[in-house]
Amino acid sequence: MAQRIQLKRGLNAALPSTGLLAGEPLVTTDRGNLHIATSATTRLPVTPAIDALAAMPAVDGAADLLIVHDASEAAAQKEKRITFDAFKAALNIPASSTDEKVAVVSGGVAGYIWGTDGTDGVLRMGPSMAWAKDAGNGYVTLDVNIVDGGTF
Repeated sequence: MAQRIQLKRGLNAALPSTGLLAGEPLVTTDRGNLHIATSATTRLPVTPAIDALAAMPAVDGAADLLIVHDASEAAAQKEKRITFDAFKAALNIPASSTDEKVAVVSGGVAGYIWGTDGTDGVLRMGPSMAWAKDAGNGYVTLDVNIVDGGTF
């Protein structure tokens, strides 16, 4: 008779948190995640290869999550989750912004080239302009294609 190994399986919301056996594998049938029990009350998620995941058509900043490796974690799982909106906030990108904005001045607010809080240093560009920041944050180059003084 052929031998068979079956893994414990069920919905992610029903994953047990007690009565586990160290080394016991648990598979979620709705999310396709594998968890390995490390003690009677602890399980460790096994993460999939990123390049094997499907692409998202759009991002819901408040609900969608990013995986971040927490290098400061000394004893537990180093991979943590963060919402897209919280990640933008950590990078000092205004929540309402859909543009890639950065602060050149150390401690400055994203979107303000030399300012610090939005009340100073604001620079707005028209469609005939472009800017580039040097790698050392020492300066920003502003390229102007057309300067139109208008009419009178």
